[in-house]
Amino acid sequence: MNAWQTRKMQEYARYKNECVRKGVPDQTSVENVPLSTFYSNSNEFQLVWTSPAPRIGIVAQSPATTTLASLYTFMSKVRSDADRELGRRDSKFSNFGCHLCLYVRGQSGTTVTCRQDQVLTENGRLTDNPNIVGYIQMDESQYVQWLPQNLRKVWLDAFNRADHFVRT
Repeated sequence: MNAWQTRKMQEYARYKNECVRKGVPDQTSVENVPLSTFYSNSNEFQLVWTSPAPRIGIVAQSPATTTLASLYTFMSKVRSDADRELGRRDSKFSNFGCHLCLYVRGQSGTTVTCRQDQVLTENGRLTDNPNIVGYIQMDESQYVQWLPQNLRKVWLDAFNRADHFVRT
């Protein structure tokens, strides 16, 4: 690891510790906006909370026939709709600066690539989902504010234990 990478990792460690130190917010203006708000018209995709990374995973319902073009279109629409809806409730979420990441493989073809990731279920349990085809990477402090109240402590504890650094 070079000096620049070491410095960035140290900066991130300080940032992560600050997020953990802030703890779990009691109530937020965006916590009642369910992820389903942004995929209710889609029969191709579903959104899930991931852990320990502050990501909203995109699950393909039929990965073998889902195209990268439809995934990109879906992700762009979700980002735009979330910007508008969350920003309406809390100005800190206007243009909230997320990254859209879709999985691809090093071969020809236009269908999506699945990877397994850990997701938080509604009851706060962690489970593996093998059909994650991409994700929306968010700022940790905004992620914990958007999470439903019953998932915040579970996620923050997992985040605290994980080595997570976004290189995108």
